[in-house]
Amino acid sequence: MSDQTNKTGDGVHENHWCEHPGCKKWGGLGYSKSKVEKPRWWCAEHYPYWNTFKSGQSTDPQSA
Repeated sequence: MSDQTNKTGDGVHENHWCEHPGCKKWGGLGYSKSKVEKPRWWCAEHYPYWNTFKSGQSTDPQSA
């Protein structure tokens, strides 16, 4: 018997690049409001949620 469990999507790699216009860097930082919403990705330079972590707020700067 195997200790591993197979789930849909296991082993699938999805490329995600920074969403900032003109940026060609890898989007290593993703964000979504819920598990059903597809995450959006940014590089560390363009990640818009740094202030959220610093202040402890959970506001979305994209909605302003």
